[in-house]
Amino acid sequence: MKLLAVDDNLEVTDVLSFFCESKNIECIIINKGIDGLAAIRKGGFDLIIMDLAMPEFSGYDILEALKKDNLITSRNIVILTASGSVNEQELYDAGIKAILKKPFMVSELEQLVQKYHRTS
Repeated sequence: MKLLAVDDNLEVTDVLSFFCESKNIECIIINKGIDGLAAIRKGGFDLIIMDLAMPEFSGYDILEALKKDNLITSRNIVILTASGSVNEQELYDAGIKAILKKPFMVSELEQLVQKYHRTS
């Protein structure tokens, strides 16, 4: 399995990286939104976990660009957020697959990984 994590919070990406390492999952960490967009456009990820609140180029900016490219529904994008004011229905309508609230439990992460793990 190959997972992409796009989040400017190094503590969060460290947790995701450690989790993936413990599960033998290839994990690519990107801390800037614009770089995350480039990686998502390239493809090749089973699961993308992305923060909404990033400086300069936010997760919302990424979603808007992917929407223009018609790529949201073809990617397994999970939104990672600490905000309680997120319009969840709007995100689901746009094509994201799930929302993971910060702080998240490892069991929630495991469920997502199991759901989007491609078997060869």
